[in-house]
Amino acid sequence: MRDSYKYQELFKKLDNGDVKLYNIEADLGVDSNEATLIRASYLESKFHASLDHIKNPNVDFSKAINSNIENSVGAITLPLGYAGAIKVSGLYASGEYPILIATTEGKLVAGLSRGISTISKSGGVSTRVLSDGMARDVMVSTESVNDAFEIYQFVNSREGIDFLKSKFKEKTAHGDLLSVKCYQIGKILHIRFKAFTGAAMGMNMVTIAAEYSSEQLLSMFEGKGIKAKILSESGNMCTDKKPSAIDFIEGRGVSVTAEAVIKKELLEKARSSARDVERLNRLKSLEGSAMAGSSGFNAQVANILAGMYAAYGQDIAQIVEGSQSIVEAEESNGDLYISILLPSLEVGTYGGGTRLDAQKEALKLLGLYGEGDLTGSSRLAFAEIVASVALAGELNLLIIESSHELSKSHGELNRK
Repeated sequence: MRDSYKYQELFKKLDNGDVKLYNIEADLGVDSNEATLIRASYLESKFHASLDHIKNPNVDFSKAINSNIENSVGAITLPLGYAGAIKVSGLYASGEYPILIATTEGKLVAGLSRGISTISKSGGVSTRVLSDGMARDVMVSTESVNDAFEIYQFVNSREGIDFLKSKFKEKTAHGDLLSVKCYQIGKILHIRFKAFTGAAMGMNMVTIAAEYSSEQLLSMFEGKGIKAKILSESGNMCTDKKPSAIDFIEGRGVSVTAEAVIKKELLEKARSSARDVERLNRLKSLEGSAMAGSSGFNAQVANILAGMYAAYGQDIAQIVEGSQSIVEAEESNGDLYISILLPSLEVGTYGGGTRLDAQKEALKLLGLYGEGDLTGSSRLAFAEIVASVALAGELNLLIIESSHELSKSHGELNRK
């Protein structure tokens, strides 16, 4: 709290409202790193607490401010673990990739490491990108069902799609509109845009271009005597950061599937069997999830996504739809066939949180930092790796639970 004393006069101005906490950079003419320290010191003084760890982070706020954070006061540090190198054979990812996990949950990295090791000893993961496209729903209000229907018909026609594709391209140099589908509820329209976004996750890119395209669409219809207006640039049929059937079925971001075949002897060594894992997955991940009304037909995909998203600079809130997935397991001549489908992996290798120095280093360790990647191949490779690691996490937990070792493994790690 020692920094607080030299700022006492400034703190009085902050208390009086003469200087705004969020505007310290402009009001005092300081850079964002110094402004961050001042804001943290002000909180220490005002609330009589120490923020020594928070206000001395390894973050360059001159780069992060507004792109990643506003009104910055420091950073929270998460432990980062190495879970091993996973063998991946995909359309975009091919080779061994060192996996980092950021987490505060004991046993997660150790368990994942066992899953990665087991899969790699069995030959690795085969994975494929099924589809790709970031979605955004622009919600439009008209004056009547008939007016809405006129726009609905146009948007869903070949002419309408071509019109919106051309307008979309006027607003972004890196994105391409892949498809548009319009939904009507009375006089309300939901126009769901889906676009290619290069190496970026691309949600902001698509939002800006979709809103502009919609404005041009409505302007054209106004010339025909139909009045309409945008109610929201995000009408919740995207669907962002919420579980949804449309993301599960249509996908949002990258849709990926992955598989592995685990050798009988490796399962026996872990005191389990393919039949035991198959049965547990059916009763737990499929039937148990169905009974609960869950759209996550898996054991712990959210755990793996959260750890990887934090480590590699992804939007952590998007694990909500990302963890909507289906795991299949079946015995085959004593071996175990296991697969996973992840319809909505909203990931990027450039922009957003990937600009942060630590997260950029993590992506560079994979060889997948996406600067200059106009094809999006680094992003698609990363999605295939995420799916492969999620599969390893599922495998380990199913083996551990089927051999009744879960509580024992927790206890052993927690005692250390």
